[in-house]
Amino acid sequence: MVGKVISAAVSGVTARLVEVEADIAAGIPSFELTGNLGGTAKEARERVRTALRNSKIRLNPGRITVNLAPANIRKEGPHFDLAIAAALLCACGLVPQEATRGVLFAGELRLDGGVNEVNAVLPMIISAAEAGMRRCIVPKGNMREGGFIDGIEVVGVSSLEECVSYLKGEKGLSPAGKFRFESVQESGGIDFGDIKGQRSLKRAVTVAAAGMHNLLMIGPPGSGKTMTAERLPTILPPLDYEQRTEIWRIYSVAGLLDGEALRMGKRPFRSPHHTVTAQTMAGGGRNPMPGEMSLAQHGILFLDEINLFDSRTVETLREPLENGRVRINRVGGAVEYPADFMLVAAMNPCRCGYYPDRRKCRCTPSDIKRHFGHISRPIMDRIDICVQAPTVAYEDIGGGGDMYDSAHMRKDVERAFKAQQKRFENCGFDFNSEIPAALTAEYCRLEAQAEILMKKAYEGYGMSARGYYKILRTARTIADIEGNELIKTENISEAIGYKAVAE
Repeated sequence: MVGKVISAAVSGVTARLVEVEADIAAGIPSFELTGNLGGTAKEARERVRTALRNSKIRLNPGRITVNLAPANIRKEGPHFDLAIAAALLCACGLVPQEATRGVLFAGELRLDGGVNEVNAVLPMIISAAEAGMRRCIVPKGNMREGGFIDGIEVVGVSSLEECVSYLKGEKGLSPAGKFRFESVQESGGIDFGDIKGQRSLKRAVTVAAAGMHNLLMIGPPGSGKTMTAERLPTILPPLDYEQRTEIWRIYSVAGLLDGEALRMGKRPFRSPHHTVTAQTMAGGGRNPMPGEMSLAQHGILFLDEINLFDSRTVETLREPLENGRVRINRVGGAVEYPADFMLVAAMNPCRCGYYPDRRKCRCTPSDIKRHFGHISRPIMDRIDICVQAPTVAYEDIGGGGDMYDSAHMRKDVERAFKAQQKRFENCGFDFNSEIPAALTAEYCRLEAQAEILMKKAYEGYGMSARGYYKILRTARTIADIEGNELIKTENISEAIGYKAVAE
């Protein structure tokens, strides 16, 4: 008799169902695993055999063959252990085959028969639900991930023995309760009102948040650049259900879907140190995992002191900033991760940080040029808004609460967000920063005088085509904040000012 159960193989942030077949035949005792398995999956043979023995489950000696189909899919990870054990138990008649129909199994077995947590359970559950399966049996530690998805039961087990008892109907287990996102309260405690003065910086941040535009802040130490970046999530547009699900998928694959991720009502905020490697930024590894760019999906990737990052690390941002994806090619195949994020970067105006204050700064023009030279022109071209963060005046520091706080800024963001929702309904994108070049003429219509100003700026600054479209998209967001249908001269002027700082 051949025992059959279902598991799943994960590629990127999606999963594909895999059929696990087990056969026990007469012959010299052996245990063979087939089906295009990675190193960790191949090791399941010893884990399963020992876990069965220590769970007091005895199999008749014979030739054991387990196949994971289809063979054209690479199977990586230890989560196939539980499925392999279940298929063997069905093959020898210790578990009724009917009890495993419509059930997905995922979990790593310990040698004592316990079941360890594994990564990427949420994509497996989603795949099972889409295939019409009725139940998933997963490690107890991963059970909470089942609360995200409706239409399927998710049961957690702590041991192989408990799993067998449940399948035989000897023990009842309650499925995971459903997670209700609406009941989650966002954590507070930080506000743009904490930043004294810096009205022009806050204005630029409002525009960036409203259209999800990439932002670069340049200013001396202590001017509030890091504080500004940390408060950006408090004013960003809300996530919809599809965006939250995509974020949860990524965090599940990365093994980071913990209590904090369960509360993810705000967009993600990632702030890697400047010593981060290109692989950590983009993702990958022997067993590919999402990188910082993917963990910032639909949120913010903050690079503090961007010019201190290794140039190869910064250059990995090029393609994701254009198409929102990271593609990692390996000998065993290609893996693709989402990487649609808002880049927020900060840097000092020179090496000492005090230019143009010549009372403190002694940097030469060549020093300053070399300082900015760490960021390539293609990366600068991909930044929509560049703004200066000057030293805070004494009068502002000693003042009371700043009325230009998160609540005030959020109103402007919400006004622009609603305009974009209406404009881009059923277009396949959500924000002005994502408008394709071919559609800018349709969505970024200018007044006559604004058109003249745009032409002068394009020719005067020697802009690239990418820079031209960036200005139009930023101006469109400014117009949405102001409630303008057509982009006016002042809207174009402000957008040019944000781009001119970087020229």
